[in-house]
Amino acid sequence: MSRYLCRSSDVRCPWTGLTALLVLAPMLCLSLACGEEKRLVQLEIDGYRQDVFEQEAASKLDLLWVIDNSGSMKPHQDRLAAGLRRFMTLLDRGLVDYRIAVITTDARSDRGEFQGVPAIVTPQLADPLSAFQRNVQVGVGGTGHEEAFESARLAIERERAMAAEVLAARERCAEGCASGNGACASACEESHTPIFMRPNAHLHLIFVSDEDEQSVGELRFFQRFFETSLGVGSEDSVRVATLCGDLSVATCAKAPGRRYRALVESMVGITASICDESFETSLSAIALDAAGLARRFKLSNKADPSTISIETLYRCDSEPAHIGRCQERTDACDGATPSTLGIRCVPPADATNGWTFEPRANALFFNGDALPGLRARVVVSYHVDESLLLPR
Repeated sequence: MSRYLCRSSDVRCPWTGLTALLVLAPMLCLSLACGEEKRLVQLEIDGYRQDVFEQEAASKLDLLWVIDNSGSMKPHQDRLAAGLRRFMTLLDRGLVDYRIAVITTDARSDRGEFQGVPAIVTPQLADPLSAFQRNVQVGVGGTGHEEAFESARLAIERERAMAAEVLAARERCAEGCASGNGACASACEESHTPIFMRPNAHLHLIFVSDEDEQSVGELRFFQRFFETSLGVGSEDSVRVATLCGDLSVATCAKAPGRRYRALVESMVGITASICDESFETSLSAIALDAAGLARRFKLSNKADPSTISIETLYRCDSEPAHIGRCQERTDACDGATPSTLGIRCVPPADATNGWTFEPRANALFFNGDALPGLRARVVVSYHVDESLLLPR
């Protein structure tokens, strides 16, 4: 089988966090809807295709969980804590530099203060999962007048002011460094770094409650406050999600979460039911949204499902937790550099922990533990009916 090289530049799809490298037919260079340029590679004959995708690096992430601490929340807090393992695994697989804080919906007593010890969960802790599980169990001694939005507003305002003070101190420190003294400037940055609301970090707000939100103020006010909490122009760096009561009458919650749902829908976030027997699925969706790891890979041309084969390549310095489930795995890293893609994984075709193909979407979906980790390269080979090729 002959192969040819076709040069172009990267196609970056901001809504998936992927770089797609397309293997195309001879003399045929295609454009993706997500960008005008592409960069690649191999050409084919006889209807053979390879599409290559890469999981890109996730940004820094500050997560603020707002959890109802009224009298009916004990079972929901317990299920939340039990379901966090998968959430944390996905953050780790994305190599996310996260900071996780928890506050309550009792704005009058707790006033948005961080709960738990340590109050902020980071990847550097000996056991981040256990710390997070303890922190989300905020108790049930809070008021039944849940003001989650107001609590979040108070926490954001406080942390934003504290971050501004730290950054001002950094600037004063740097002003005392001699010109060209990069070591001094680096030391100033290291010693004056905000703990939360960090520069260049994305902000995710997750609201958990079995009653509706009752803060004083129009929904539009809180929406605009949250959207601009990182500054005007940074609205895309703020995301929201909620686990709240269903809108149906038959529900385990004390009241439907109408205000939560309205906020999340207006900010295009993730909504899930607090009545789910397990929060694993919804928490996985929230983690993927936060980490930027894609499950869906759309192919460049219509594939014959019976001919699809997939392999995922990982760098030699990949941690075991960052490698998705493999049906077959080979390692050629002996003597290789850390950045070498020396770990080859063949994921199983499986609807639970493997990949599936959706013909109508012409896309692959990775399910459960088969999700490719950060910096993985996914190589998809297949044949296509020539009559279904994209037009020249």
